[in-house]
Amino acid sequence: MKQSIHPTSAPTVYECGNCGTEIPVESTQAASAKLDTCSNCHPAYTGKEVENVSGSRIDSFNERYKTKH
Repeated sequence: MKQSIHPTSAPTVYECGNCGTEIPVESTQAASAKLDTCSNCHPAYTGKEVENVSGSRIDSFNERYKTKH
């Protein structure tokens, strides 16, 4: 392997914008970055995903346009 052709790695910290969790990684650029969500607060990973199932489209249409007979 040739010497001195590979980039050096530096510690980088990614910070979650929602929960503030810091994730240390190694990167070729020494910088910090912000994430929108991480695996600690994302609903798909935490199991707190909410399903809004309230019936079919026909039921919601009929509920919206009820008429008095």
